[in-house]
Amino acid sequence: MKTISPQLIVTALISVATMALVPVLVSSVAANEVTIGLVRVGIACVVLTPLLLWHKSFIGLTSKDWFYLLFIGMIFGLHWWTYFYAIKNSTPSLGALSLTTYGIHLVWINWLISAQRPKFSDVFAVLLCFCGCIIVVPSADMANQVTQAFLVGVFSGLLYALLPFLHQRVNHLSTTVRSWGQFSFAGLFFLFFWPQIDWQLSINDWQLLIILGVVSTLIAHTLWVKVSTELPSILVSAFYYLYIPIAMALSYFFLDEPMTAAK
Repeated sequence: MKTISPQLIVTALISVATMALVPVLVSSVAANEVTIGLVRVGIACVVLTPLLLWHKSFIGLTSKDWFYLLFIGMIFGLHWWTYFYAIKNSTPSLGALSLTTYGIHLVWINWLISAQRPKFSDVFAVLLCFCGCIIVVPSADMANQVTQAFLVGVFSGLLYALLPFLHQRVNHLSTTVRSWGQFSFAGLFFLFFWPQIDWQLSINDWQLLIILGVVSTLIAHTLWVKVSTELPSILVSAFYYLYIPIAMALSYFFLDEPMTAAK
């Protein structure tokens, strides 16, 4: 069994902690989903593109590499749009809970791709998480807006779970190049919705967007691209579940969101 370095473990923890800021920040900012997404990836691309051009990192990329970077970016863009929608139309903690079905999707996708049967403990964990989703959904009525938003968040979790497997297809590329592809082509996805972008935001909103762009995008997702590619899927899934208590605690302390028994 391949030895896992302590540095990779620490990287995973830092990545999850910084990503857990997202539900509270997205809920707090007045901008819509498209504006949030485009500003976040825009900040990341402004930082990464000059560095990659300076180091001539794009030289040698094949058409297959570019295809995967494009595909990764589009999936990531759709993941973000659906996740922001889930947060905006439910609550920060419910949005976080819906996304962490990522772990469920990660297990069964890995099962399909590797043809390796999951352990009993993996299946039990998936069932436990599924039961938890049923408990926290506020209503079985599909007309309920919060329920709809939660299900959109579950779909967002599926999209996010696809990304590590796509990154593994181009793991001969550096983490920085793959992160750039993920961000830049996600930006292309959001540009399709240009008429929906709202630039009339308050100074406070812009400050929150900058934090989202630098801390929770450039730093958090670049680190996550690395750990989700190099760590085993089951460990990636386990680390990601730390997202829930951190996001819920932040929502409770900063937004006064009530923590019910179901949550």
